[in-house]
Amino acid sequence: MKITSQLEKILEKAWCHVPLDRQDCKYLLSIDEKSFESGVLRAAAASIIREKNDNSAIIIGQIGVDVTPCPGGCKFCTFGEDHTNFESSHLGEDELRQKIADFCKYDDLYALYLMTMHTYDLERYLQTIESAKKLVPETTQIWANVGDTGLDAFKEMKKIGVTGVYHVCRIGEGIDTKLDPQDRLQTMRNALDAGLELYTCCEPIGPEHTVDQLVDNIFIGIEMGITQHAAMRRVAVPGSPLARYGQISELRLAHIVAVISLCSITVPTMAYMGVHEPNTLSYAAGANIVTAESGANPRDCQSDTAKNRGMDMARCRKMLFECGFTNIRKGDESKIPLDLNYLIETDSLD
Repeated sequence: MKITSQLEKILEKAWCHVPLDRQDCKYLLSIDEKSFESGVLRAAAASIIREKNDNSAIIIGQIGVDVTPCPGGCKFCTFGEDHTNFESSHLGEDELRQKIADFCKYDDLYALYLMTMHTYDLERYLQTIESAKKLVPETTQIWANVGDTGLDAFKEMKKIGVTGVYHVCRIGEGIDTKLDPQDRLQTMRNALDAGLELYTCCEPIGPEHTVDQLVDNIFIGIEMGITQHAAMRRVAVPGSPLARYGQISELRLAHIVAVISLCSITVPTMAYMGVHEPNTLSYAAGANIVTAESGANPRDCQSDTAKNRGMDMARCRKMLFECGFTNIRKGDESKIPLDLNYLIETDSLD
């Protein structure tokens, strides 16, 4: 069975580490995810990513440390102030300590995200970072997932140990949210100017989004010079205004993961590719980041996602093993062999 000459040429560029352009990306995204060609595309992306990273994957943890009715008003988020059922709360010191202990029990967490709402108390957040820094192993990095933030604040975060920042200018920003796309982009530039790594994502992808919208969103991170890219489908959170559109399939998400992998792998700083929420199809299509979650989660109606949608460390290890990865990397890039014995040692077989 043959593939089109255009797909063959694009894959040859990717194998030779020649950057793909927007037209290449548009063509790849236009391929039907149920087709033979999509299967070839996904296999190629997985092979290239795994070769670059010695068939290694990373586990990151995310703890939602704040909950507020959020003025960002995102129509896909459970915390949007116009439709949320949540009241304001802040994760206590003892809860933070326990959640970090759960994540770091076996010293194989690459990095820990501390997530807030769009508006947040900077001083309290800095105190949370300092507390977390004392609790995580030396090989676990601390990352920030915050709302729009200025350069000086990011410099303060870097000074006390933050390595990188997750931030996005989302599909439909300013339409499906109350936020200014330019403010989102400036925050991403601020993170880079502060000397922090930038992690971004094409999100939140819904069935109604066009190929052109996806291409524009994907290339924001590529053109800025990200360390991590990712794809995330929009979850139809009950009560959120956009839930009526439904969700894309995990197969379509895996196809998009493959496209982003091939388009971003030549960015000099690019190291890892994420997918959300984790699924096996995407780990066979270029993704090599899995996220364990606890505390507040914008895709969950439960106050602690660890009791509902969020995956724990054991499930993350098992998923990566089942998807054929042979190493887990720590935050210092050292490797742990991921085999059956390791799953047994870390209570990850069930």
